[in-house]
Amino acid sequence: EDGLNDARRILTEKQHELEALARGLLEYETLTGDEIRNLLDGRPPIRDDGGTSAAKHRTSRPAIPPAGATGVPKPA
Repeated sequence: EDGLNDARRILTEKQHELEALARGLLEYETLTGDEIRNLLDGRPPIRDDGGTSAAKHRTSRPAIPPAGATGVPKPA
């Protein structure tokens, strides 16, 4: 019972960090340790896009489409 209470307390105290990590994983699918630390500090992951600058933010589409998106083109 003590373990259960400790787990609930930790999850409650760290809820903000858990939600930030979940959002990051939904958007980027995988994260390095540095990217996780950045997310927990409120910064988006910085990824090398293969271009000349390794400090650019990733600009590709996330794996999960935004809510409401169906992927079906609108009729003309």
